Parts: sequence; structure tokens; C-alpha cells
Amino acid sequence: MPTTPTRRRLSPAEREAQITGAAAALARADGLSAVTLRGIAAAVGVAPSLVAHYFPAMEDLVGATFRAIASAEVAEVAALVERRSEPVARLAELVACVTDPARDDVAVLWADAWSLGRTNGVLAAAARDVMDDWQRLATDVVAEGVRTGAMRTGDPAAVGRLLFALVDATNGYALVDHLDRSTRDDLVRSTVARAVDLDVSALLR
Repeated sequence: MPTTPTRRRLSPAEREAQITGAAAALARADGLSAVTLRGIAAAVGVAPSLVAHYFPAMEDLVGATFRAIASAEVAEVAALVERRSEPVARLAELVACVTDPARDDVAVLWADAWSLGRTNGVLAAAARDVMDDWQRLATDVVAEGVRTGAMRTGDPAAVGRLLFALVDATNGYALVDHLDRSTRDDLVRSTVARAVDLDVSALLR
């Protein structure tokens, strides 16, 4: 009779990677609230106790999952921005990236993070840290534009805050289908252009 092959026992590092991978997949598919002990165990095909062995506090795993996804997005956008040689082109790239419909899944996770972060301190800290990363990226782009004379503002950091306040607000609109996408994107682009004394057409790409 044929024998059933035995599965190779995963090393602790492999098992942890499997669990964190499943958590990320669940978050992207169903939101951060889906990152639960039972949900991950079912996705991996193990007992909940095994997941708990690696992550005794689920709030740690939820926070780490969000941090990994959100930080990866910042790094990806920063690399795209860096490929542009001129400050205005870099700002246009940044605005295009943060309004890109392909990033809507991460935008939804931000809404989850703000809501769940009220009671999950680890998640709240992750959200604050990644917001700081976004802020630094935007501030650096605008500050470079001011240094070269391509943009005008007395406070690049304030423009960075304005950009992400607009992005967060319009992402909130999207969750309840308020205003169409082009109107939301135009609001972000035109407001930022005015803040750095550019024609809005300069931020189109």
C-alpha cells in the first residue's frame, strides 16, 4: 500500500515566518480585525495553541503586521520618488503614488489602525511611527524644492502634514463612497500645488 509522506517539521524561524505571512495575507484580504488567533491558525493549518506559542499577545502580532505592510509601502514609494531627478517631478510622483487606486488595500488598513489603535497600544505606536516616515519623505521632497527655487513655502513640514491630512481625509471619503475619485484626487493635487506655489498641471504625470 502507498504510504503518506510525512511533512517536514518546520524550524522555529520558518514557522514564525509562516505565521507572519498568514497574518499579512489575512490583513490585506479582510482587514486587521481578521488577524486573530483562530483565523491565523486556520489559515496555516495548525492548532491555535501553536500560534499562541510564537505570539502570546495578539496585539503584538497585529501591530507588527500593520507596521510591516505600511513600512513596505513607504519604502516602495520613496524608491519611486528617488528615481525622479527634479524636485517638482518628485512631488508629482509622491502625490500620484499616495492617490493610486492600487494602494487602496493599504489605505483601508490605515482606517483599521486608527480605529483599533484606540485599544491596541502596539498598533497605535506602529501607526505613529509610519506616519512620521511619510511625513519625513514629504518634507524632504518639499524642502529640496524650496532649496532649488522650484517651490515656495516657508514651512516644508507643514506642507507634508497638509498632504497627508488630505490623503487621510479623502481615503475616509472613499470608504463611504463620498465624492468620486477624480474629485478627491484633484482636491489633493490642487491644494498641495497651491501650498508650494505651483500650477496644478506641474503635479500631473
